This record gives sequence, structure tokens and C-alpha cells, in this order.
Amino acid sequence: MASELLIIITYLMFPIHVSVDGCLPYVTYSPEADMSVPEIIAYHGYPAESVTATTKDGYILRMHRIPFGKKVPKYRKVPRSVVFLQHGLLASSADWVSNLPNESAAFFFADSGFDVWMGNVRGNTYSREHVNMTTDDAEYWSFTWDEIMKYDLEAMINKVLQVTGQKDLYYIGHSQGTLIMLAKLATDQTFAAKIRKFFALAPVASVSHIKGLFRYIAKYMYHLPLLEKLLGAHEFLPNSYFIKLISRILCGISVTNPLCGNVLFLIAGPERSQLNQTRLMVYLSHTPAGTSTSNIYHWIQMVKSGKVQAFDYGSPQINEKHYNQTTPPLYDLSKVNVKTYLFWSESDWLADGTDIKESILNRISKQFLVQNNKLENFNHFDFVIGLRACDEIYRPILNIMVDRSNRTMNRPR
Repeated sequence: MASELLIIITYLMFPIHVSVDGCLPYVTYSPEADMSVPEIIAYHGYPAESVTATTKDGYILRMHRIPFGKKVPKYRKVPRSVVFLQHGLLASSADWVSNLPNESAAFFFADSGFDVWMGNVRGNTYSREHVNMTTDDAEYWSFTWDEIMKYDLEAMINKVLQVTGQKDLYYIGHSQGTLIMLAKLATDQTFAAKIRKFFALAPVASVSHIKGLFRYIAKYMYHLPLLEKLLGAHEFLPNSYFIKLISRILCGISVTNPLCGNVLFLIAGPERSQLNQTRLMVYLSHTPAGTSTSNIYHWIQMVKSGKVQAFDYGSPQINEKHYNQTTPPLYDLSKVNVKTYLFWSESDWLADGTDIKESILNRISKQFLVQNNKLENFNHFDFVIGLRACDEIYRPILNIMVDRSNRTMNRPR
């Protein structure tokens, strides 16, 4: 009962706009709410592809691709540069296509001349297969963002480069999508050769200063047995039909509708000026997209420790077995060796400004920290679905990639 209650409350973070016709409220409907990501892409008239990559530990990840846009020629003599979009925690590739084409990152970069790929990490809506396990196996869910960083990121990017014939790509990550790249670059110096530029939206490293509902969860659910009892031992917040239905019913009633918006802002931050009310049904239908309970526990550990470190198994002996040391190793972000561009806001409760300053701005070398873009009035979700994201994030990123002022080799091809 407690688990179901928490799931329902969490899903309420995506409110639905309600209108009233007589005595009966009805929900604003968008057809993309019932489509998969490839179907959404095709619905808007773009070419859609699905490509799988298998990790070294057997997880089968499904990426989505828009090889070219509607506003550019289909065929070119020289292959297009690749833009790789990586979603955050509890999200999926749907993040990048949930708004209309002129406001969605995937469509925007495809129409700007790029070959756009969207990753999906293990355990989410689109990456639930394994070479010898199923999602019913407890071992399938024995992962955190450590494994996502170590295995998923490498498998996906290697596959993209293999398919496209490119030697490197532009990486745009949001939230956990920034953390896994930071940690990967900190532990594998050779990986930098595959990343032309790294754009970090709502970047996350240490999370000791986060605010809102997630901090409350971290405070009162620090012990893994308690977390598993309340949330389930394996999967956390899957994208299920039952929860979608409950959410639509509760958020579609005028009396309870304000609660939906309030919970959203309790998680991401109180800034609400960029929320597109007409797209709420689409957001709700695709997010949350699921992860493991262990991954959530890893995040909780980081809130408590204030460190950017590997998963703590809770036992010096078990840590020794995994890491050859009794405590989980730290990720040294001073080793990041790719040109990095930050986009963040003080209005974001999850990618907190103090954490960004302490764990990213003060750690990454000035040689590689090229831009530090502090934006006004962006909550955590606004970086991917906000009304101003295209003008204040995607378009500036495009200008950097094509380097219009200097006409360098960074132009899309």
C-alpha cells in the first residue's frame, strides 16, 4: 500500500490541463500521448530509426535516430555530424521529442543538418532486454548509474560511431545524462577522443544541496532495506498503463489538478513560467520511464555523503571485493578532458547552484570548461521541455557547433 501510494504521488508531478463543459471536466488530449518515440518522430514527418547496442554485461539498449531533418537534403556527399542526446534519471528518449518540432531538441538539431541519436539506458521503457535475463530476474535490476556510466554509455556511443562512420560526436546530456559523462571522462581518458564537445544541461555531480521532495526522500529513506520495502526491491517507477491511468484520472479532476502541478514543482523547483500546459498529457504518458531501486539508493547515498562517488555496498568487505578498497572510490572531475559547456539555473532544485560551483566549476580545468551559462528561471525539467529551451539553450548550442563566426571545422557535415 505504501509503495502504491508513493508511486501515485510521484506520478502526480505531471499535471493535466482541465477544462469544464457543464459539470464534466475533460482532459486536453494530444495523440503523441499514446505513441512510441519512433511513432512520434514519424507522426511529425521525420524519418525514424531504432538501433540496438549490447553492453559488455549483456544489456540490450534501444536508441532512436533521426538521420536527417525535413528542412535539409536527404542525401549528402559527406556524412552529417552526429548529435547524441542523453536523457536524465527516470526518463527516456521521449524527453527530446515531447514538444512540437520547433521546440524539441531532436527535431531542432535534425532540421539544422545533424544526424540525431537519442540514447536509452538500461531499465527504462525502451531498454528492457538482456541476452540471458528478463526484467523478472532480480539480478537484472542490480545496477546503478555506475554501470550505466561504465557499460551503457560506451556501448551506445561506440555503436553510433560504427553505424555513422564518424570518429566523434557532439554529446548533449541532461541531469543524470551529464553525471555519467563526467564520471566516464574522469575514469577513462581515452574516451575523450569520441566526444567532440560536451554540452551539460542541468549538470549534476554532487547533490548535497538539493532541495524539495527528493531531499525529503533521501533524508527518511537512507537505508536500502527500508527503501526496498516501500518502493520495491527491483524496479522503480516503470512506465506502466495502470499508473498512467491513475495519473490521468487524478490530474484530470479540477479539484485535485492543482496538486499535480504542485508536486511537479516540489521536485524540479518552484519556477513554473515555462510549463507548456497543452503538452502535459504527452509528458505524463512518457515519464517517469523507470530505473532500478538500487540506482535511486545510489543517488540517496550521494545526497547524504556530498561526494561524487561509486555505489557504497554498505560493507567494507563487499566494497573491497568490488573496488579493491574498503570505501567506494571518488570520481575525480579534474580529469575531465573534453571541451565542456554548462547550462544551469539557480531556480533548479536538483542541479543546485552551490553543488555545481563546488563539484564542477571548481573541479574541471579552465582549459576544458569553455562556457558557464547561468540561465534565469529554469527549473530542472525546463532544460528539455521548457518554452524557452530552444532559444536559450538549443540555438546557442547550434551556434557553437557550427561556429558561424569563425567557420571552422566544427560546421555540420
